[in-house]
This record gives sequence, C-alpha cells and structure tokens, in this order.
Amino acid sequence: MNCEQVEELLSAYLDDTLAVGETAESAQQLKGQIEVHLQDCLSCRTTLVDFRRFDALLARMPQVIPSNKLRDRIFCLLYDQELTGTDNISLKNADFSADKKQTAPRQQVRRDTSSRPQLVALPGGRHSSSSHVTKDASIAPYMQDATSTRKQQRRWGLWMMQAAIAATILLTLVVGGLISRNLWLQKQSTAVGMKAITPPDGLVGNIPLAAGMHFVFLRDGALWSTPSDGSTHAVQLTPKGVTVAANWVISPPLPGRDAGDMLAYIDLQQARVHTVRSDGLRDTVISRPLLKASIAPSSVWDTNLGEAILTSLTWSKDGRMLAFVADPTGTGFTNLYILSTDSGSVEMVPLPAKGSVTHPLWSPDGIRVAFEVTQNGITSILDYNTQNHGMLVITNNVTVPAYPNDGVLNIAWTAATDIPAITWSVGVAGHVHSIWLRYVGVGGSPSPRELVSADYVQATYSPNGHSGIGSWLLVSTTGQSTNLFRLDTVLGAFPIAIINGKHINFAQWSPDGVQIDYLDNLASGVGTLHIVNVTTGVDTLITPQVTNEPAPAWSKDSQQLIYSTGVQTVVVNTQGDKRVETLKLRGMASAFIWFPTSVQQVIVALDDGQTGVYLVDTQHNRVSQIDTQGVNGPVLWMEIP
Repeated sequence: MNCEQVEELLSAYLDDTLAVGETAESAQQLKGQIEVHLQDCLSCRTTLVDFRRFDALLARMPQVIPSNKLRDRIFCLLYDQELTGTDNISLKNADFSADKKQTAPRQQVRRDTSSRPQLVALPGGRHSSSSHVTKDASIAPYMQDATSTRKQQRRWGLWMMQAAIAATILLTLVVGGLISRNLWLQKQSTAVGMKAITPPDGLVGNIPLAAGMHFVFLRDGALWSTPSDGSTHAVQLTPKGVTVAANWVISPPLPGRDAGDMLAYIDLQQARVHTVRSDGLRDTVISRPLLKASIAPSSVWDTNLGEAILTSLTWSKDGRMLAFVADPTGTGFTNLYILSTDSGSVEMVPLPAKGSVTHPLWSPDGIRVAFEVTQNGITSILDYNTQNHGMLVITNNVTVPAYPNDGVLNIAWTAATDIPAITWSVGVAGHVHSIWLRYVGVGGSPSPRELVSADYVQATYSPNGHSGIGSWLLVSTTGQSTNLFRLDTVLGAFPIAIINGKHINFAQWSPDGVQIDYLDNLASGVGTLHIVNVTTGVDTLITPQVTNEPAPAWSKDSQQLIYSTGVQTVVVNTQGDKRVETLKLRGMASAFIWFPTSVQQVIVALDDGQTGVYLVDTQHNRVSQIDTQGVNGPVLWMEIP
C-alpha cells in the first residue's frame, strides 16, 4: 500500500472500523497491510500519532452550548421569512410535507418561540455527529406532535434542519480551528526554530511507544526508554550518530501527571540542543547552534565555557519553555536563550552588560529565570521575567573582599510563590563562606541579605525543609569532628545545631524535609549510614559499609531509603523500628529510582554481578529483570500520555 491509500484508512484504523462493509478476513488483511506500511513509513506513523493527539484534544473540548439569544435570532428569522414568502437559499426547493399545496401566510406576526425546538449542546470528540441532535430529549417532543398540521410539520422540518445546520457549522468551526491551530504550530516549530529529524532506527516497529510510565537512561552515548513494567525491551530514543551529553533533562510533570513528557539533551558531536517527545517521535534539533561552526566541539567541552553550556539545560514548570546557554558567534561569552516549544522560536535574553551566563534556574511559577553573569572576574545574579521582559539585578557582586576568589556554589528559588525569593551559597568547593537571601516580589527585603557567614564543608538546600519554609543543611568542621546545622530561609534566622561531634562527609535531605541521611567516617567511598530527624534531633545508626556512589535514595513518601553496600542492595523503613531488608540482588548498584506512582516499587541498575536493570517490589521482596545491560548515569521517569 502507498501513503495515499494508508492515509485514507488511518481514521478507520484508529477507530477499529475497518470491518465496516468488509468481511472479517479481508478487514484483518487490510489492517495487517496498514501496520506493515506504518513500520516503514515515518510520515504515516507521524500522521497516526497526530490523529491520536487530536482525538485526545477533541475529547477534552467543552460542550458547545448556543445561547438562548442565538436560538431566538435563528428561529425568529426563519419564521419571518416564511410569513413574508422570502425564499431560504439553502432550502428553496425543499418540501418536508406530503401535501404540496401552497398555504397563504398569516397576517399577524407572533414572536412567541416557547414551542420551538431548542438548540442543544454537542459534545466534542471524534465520534460526535449531528445525528445525536435528533435523539436529544429536548427535541423529541417537537418531532412527534401528532396533532400538528401538515403546514406545521413543514415548519418543524424547516426549523429542525436549520437547527442542525447551525449547530453543526458551529461545532465544525470550533473543531476545525483547533486542528488548524495545532497543525500551524507544528509547521511553525519546524520552520521557525527547530528542524525535525528522523527517529532512531531502534524505534522502527515500535512507534509510537505505548502510553504509560517509562524510565529513561543513558547507555553508551544514547538515551533508552523502557516501560515501567518491563513488558518490552529497552528502545533507543535518540538517533544513531548522536552522542548524548550527561546532563539531559526531562520536563516537570503537569498537573494530574506523574512525570514529564518532553526530554532535552545536547549532541556532543554537533553541539546542538535536541528535544524529543516521550513517545519517541519528533526528535527535533534546535536551530540555534551552541558553538560557532568553525570551532570543534571536542575542543570546548572540557573548558569552563563547555561546562557552562553542558550544565545549562532547564525546563520551565509547565514544560513549554527550555532555557540554555550558548556561544554561537565564538566570542568566548555565553548568552542565555529561551526556546518556546509552542512556536519553536528561540529568544536571546538581552543583558545589561556583556558577560558570560551560567546556571539558569526557573522560578516555581515558571515565569522568571534566575542566572549568573560573570564579567571581568565579577559574578552577579540577575532575574529575567519572561512575561514583561523585565530584568532585575539580584546582586551586583557575590564576593566579599575577604574571599575574592569565591563564586556561587548553589542557587535555588524558595518554595513560596506569593513572595518569590532566591537563596544562594557563596564560596569554593569544600568551603562555603556565606548564605544569602533576596526577595523578588513585593513584601520582602529589596536588597540581598546575608543569613550566615562562616566556613562550612557542605551546604545543601531543600525547599521543603522545616515545614515547607525552606532550609539549608550545613556541615561544619571543628577540630577533628564535624557538626550538622539547619538554617531556615527567613530573615533573622540563625543556624540550629542538629548533630555535634561526628565525622560527616555526605548528607542529604529527605523529600519532605523532615529527615536527613548522612554517612559518617567516609573513607574510599564507604561510610556508616545514619538517619536523623531534623525536628527532634534523634539520630539512628542504620549500618556500616554503605557506598556514596550511588547515593542512598529516598522513596517519594520519605518512608523508605534504599542503599548499596557494594555487593548487596538494602532497603530500610525509616519509620518506627527502622526495619532493614536485603533485596535478592547481588552486585554493585549503579543507579536507584523510586516509582513516582508507587512507594513500594523501585528500579535498581547493577553494573557487575547480576548486571542489568531490575524492577523491585520492596513490600514482598520480589525482583524481576527487565533489561540485561547496565546504565551510565541517572535514571529518570517520563510519562507517555
């Protein structure tokens, strides 16, 4: 079959109505021919996916409910035309009565429309049709009035025909406008800012990927996708010939979803940003190059410029904008760019002065982007508003005279959206010298405020720390021991001691900001695991010989913690008696990721011993292998709508 034949049948194929007018055997053969064609034809596969997407959009459309004023205008106009003998263009020669005798018009015009048919709501969706109108209970009585004269029957037929036509035209305009807009946006996204490329060969025969949760991982320079239940083997998402950089990102989940549906990555060979949908279709290369064409990408990636570019990808909260930095003109300075996935256009954010941009970070409301700018050795923090295109200087210089070589180590938005604020740490690796806070909205301090000044080994921020206020976790050194502090991000706060006299080298927050796990006496990547309650200060020793690579991982509800001893994978219940259970896996773990939809399931990747990727049910200690190879780097979730 050719593309023209398949395209004519795609709608029936999608609705499973190929059997209409055909025998079951011939319909099955036709279905098989279509599926064979879809395996080899990217254009038809893409069209099929677009049909499914439009179906989903139409199904979510609100009902079209004409107003009473529109009803009165339509039926009064028709009534007047009949009284005056005016021909209706579309129904001039129509005869809805068995009696063809002409009837003289009445002399008195009545405006009473109470007995006339009502305009009814038409639900959206592929299967909606005007035939539903005649079945509506509000119309049926008018269609079955046994006492009506033949003249009245003709009028009712005329009115009903007009009602159906009016409602159908209205629905068609709405649906047509929606589909045209989506097609226009897709065309614009290719023409204006992005260029679609052929999906990878690994996806042939599996496009589009099945709906549901998938976990994505990096292996040998390519990104792979596997359904959460392991029902199919891993499928390569990225095209052959593309080498994916380590810092790839997935868009945040939309309301009602458990994971994002868009992925962005950098191709190391071509120095280009790509986006790809979660179903594996529309791998798209952004037209804006990351480097000047005459510069070999391999000569840049190990420099400060290369690091700034490779670590810059970040999605807005709604997944409609992607921020990244690039130096397409070869000046040695990076600029900030924002991609709109709706239009495909790329906007360069204008800077008040020439400098090099690093570490863009979206605000919780998805409107603002905070970023660092370095010029002549001086680092500032700016905030760009994507709605009004305003630029706000958060701080002109992050350093102080006592530490001229300091820089921004970590920057974060606080969780509050009513009064947005930015907090950041300043220092060098292993020496955090100060923590700062600056309110962006009305109601807070208009200038940056220093929350604390000292010398800390580590500073980690949690927006959920201390009941959602937002807190820093600080580790300081005193002589041969270390201490653990909590610093809340409110003006006037001071560090609160949690633990004293330990040898803490690695500490991290639980998702709810209530607990902290840390490794004591860390040596050669192995230490003793502790869990401490931030509020009560109760410190519980879990076990020795725990690795920090991969780091212990908290479940979504903060009630379980999974870790590796290097040869075994263990789960501890952090509530009550801290019960520990060793999983039926032997080997060195390389990655953990808990299910976003279940607090009892986790994905574990092993790189030696029982090498592969495993689905683990922690409640029953059940293990099933879903892939036979290891992974490189983190594992993240994506959802296919």
